[in-house]
Amino acid sequence: MLRIKLNTGVSTLFVLLLFMGCLVPMGSAQAVCQPGQMSEANLAYQSAAQFLSAQQWDQAISRLNSIVKVCPEHVDATRGLGTAFAGKADYAQAIGWFNKVVALRGDEVQAGDFANLGKSYAKLKKYKEARAEYMKAQNLEPDDCGVLFNLGVMHYASKYNTQSVEVLQHALEVCPQYRDNILKQLSVSATAAAKQQTQNGNNEKAAYYTNLMNQYGGQAGGATTYDMVKKKMASKKYNEAVVLLNQMLAKNPNQPGAALTWARAYDGAGDKAGSIGAYEKYFQLKPNDVKTYGTYVQVLVEAGQCSNAAAKAAAGSKGFASQGRSALAGVHYSWGLALECQEDFAGAKVQFQKAASSGNSKYSGPAKTQVARMDDFMKMNDAQRKKAAQNK
Repeated sequence: MLRIKLNTGVSTLFVLLLFMGCLVPMGSAQAVCQPGQMSEANLAYQSAAQFLSAQQWDQAISRLNSIVKVCPEHVDATRGLGTAFAGKADYAQAIGWFNKVVALRGDEVQAGDFANLGKSYAKLKKYKEARAEYMKAQNLEPDDCGVLFNLGVMHYASKYNTQSVEVLQHALEVCPQYRDNILKQLSVSATAAAKQQTQNGNNEKAAYYTNLMNQYGGQAGGATTYDMVKKKMASKKYNEAVVLLNQMLAKNPNQPGAALTWARAYDGAGDKAGSIGAYEKYFQLKPNDVKTYGTYVQVLVEAGQCSNAAAKAAAGSKGFASQGRSALAGVHYSWGLALECQEDFAGAKVQFQKAASSGNSKYSGPAKTQVARMDDFMKMNDAQRKKAAQNK
């Protein structure tokens, strides 16, 4: 049995944690101040941003404090204060400013806002608080590599070891550039999960995580079956990817990342029935993945199961409502496709409008185009009805 020696101390993980951290870029949307105040604040912020870029923290803090006195709702200046205090290792102050950013942005809060908080809490070794912030970040950006890795580390540091394994498995799928680091942490987290399950008397689950520990520990630095799957997917050899994934999931069925790729591989191969079945097995493992749920509904539409797709979309819209309008954009978009398929153009327009107004940049533009299409279809139907009436 091949084993690798890993340092399991949490503190040693933070060099990588900080390197992979997610920051919100400057220049984002600002809260409303009086026009004169905002002009003055924006002008002052230009020099403050230079101090931040040069890591001249004290000068930045002085300038940024003067900005927030003029315009307390200036988001970039508020975030800059959090960044500057974090740069000075005054994480308690940084947390206060980053929390204010979250409050100011309200519904427009971004994953990076929560990630800044998570990083600061982690530096204070408040791992449970950091974990909570990274969970919020992942809810907004499910595939962000920095968020996923750091959340996996924080799950582990907070002794949520099985959740750490699950998140890191997803990170391994979507973040190949961090493969070696993820594999090392996966082995550590799986080891801790196996020990935890043994202590709880769950011998079957303990054996499962022991197997993962050996699998990921042995793979660190080497090629994996999943690497071969990714190559098959990249070269559009979807049927070959399906064969490999069948082998992987036969050995370890509880792999959400592999199950999701399995669904995508079936879809790429044109096997809609296989894809639908794989998606449904994936949701048994990851029931809260609203982003993928929208894709699943679209596959149902493409398979000609329009009525079923509309019903699933309606259920998803209700079940995932707590995740917010932006997260639900894909569900509403696919719901629109399902209703269009049933020639319910008015109903489809309502769903596309919801996607268009969601604030989700991926769906807003295409949904607006679909709204216009639905208008065209309804006009055409009206014209056909009027013509038919005239011919009677």
